[in-house]
Order: sequence, then structure tokens, then C-alpha cells
Amino acid sequence: MNLNYWGSGGYGVPFRPYRHEIRDIVISLIAMTIAFALLFNTLLSLGGLIATFIAVLTGFLGHELMHREEARRLGYIAYFRAWWIGLLLALATSFFHFIIALPGATVIGPKVWGYPSRRDELKIALAGPATNMVFAVVFLALWLVLPSSLSAYAYLIYATNAWLGFFNLIPLALPGMMLDGFRVFRRDIRIWALAFVISIALIVPYILSFI
Repeated sequence: MNLNYWGSGGYGVPFRPYRHEIRDIVISLIAMTIAFALLFNTLLSLGGLIATFIAVLTGFLGHELMHREEARRLGYIAYFRAWWIGLLLALATSFFHFIIALPGATVIGPKVWGYPSRRDELKIALAGPATNMVFAVVFLALWLVLPSSLSAYAYLIYATNAWLGFFNLIPLALPGMMLDGFRVFRRDIRIWALAFVISIALIVPYILSFI
């Protein structure tokens, strides 16, 4: 067993930290917060900057870390690794009123306890978008009930998570890139269909907000 990784240890597996994971998480979080603050024009607003940070924390980092935690729960070696080119691309494109956000990904290694299952991929892939959808529901409710001075911040966090939940459930696979939706789709089309319908329902208020 390679001891350069870590996990919950709930099953007695002696995981240890991947040497650069915490560094990668911190740098990704800072870079993506700056990129989205430039995109949302919240860099000079304390409230807006905090909301942007929460949007990145829940939308991107929360998504990837839930992939990681679900993989570890199932007994796999897993860790987050930043993609430096993707982070630079996010910062560069944010100046042009759009963003290409590819901060990094969860790297999943071999299973160190139990036997691999076809359902494992489904559970790991679904964990990320499901996290986005849960946060989208929470902040959609806050957007609707909070006073106007705070509702704009809740809307920003809701919209980020709703869009990411929907996008990641698209069943798309390209050379070198496979979205979560494709992994769920090929393992259980019924679960994918249910999750995708929910993601569409959650993005409808975002679309209507522009009408």
C-alpha cells in the first residue's frame, strides 16, 4: 500500500496525507475566488467577496471534496490535485466577462479494502453534483426569504451551485474528459434521469431571473 495518501481511517486503513493536497486546495480556493470575484465584479466589496468565496467553496471545492470523501468511504485512495494551467486559465478568462474554470480534480487510485464494484463509480460520480444541488436548494431558499440587502449574495451562491450541478450531470464524454453525468448515465440511467431532472428544476429560477 502506498502511504502517501490519507482518508477517514474508519476502516483501519493507515492513510496519510498526500504531500501537496492541502497546498493544492488552498491555492485553488484563493485563485478561483479571485477569478470569480473579477467575473462577478465583487472583488472590492467585502460582502460580495465573502459570497464569492462561499460560492467557490461550496460549488467547486465542495464538489471535488465530496468525490474524494465518497471514494475514501468506499475504500479507494483518493486526493485532490490542482491543475495549474486550469487555474491560470480561470484567472485570465475572468477579465473577459466569462470564465473557463478547471481548478483541478479528484484523483482516485486503487481500492485498498473490499472489492471494486460497478456501483462504486456511480456513487463517487454522483456525490459531486448532488452536493451542488443540495447547496443550490439551501441558497435558493435563502435568496427567496432574505432581505434584499443579503438576497443578492445568496443568489450568487445559489446560481453557481445550480449551474454546476446541471452542467456536471450532462452525459458527455470527450477524449481526456468525462463529465460526472456520463459516469452516472452508463451505470444507472434511471438514477441519472432523476438527478438530471432535479438539476433542471433547480436551474429554472436562475433562468427566469433574466426574464
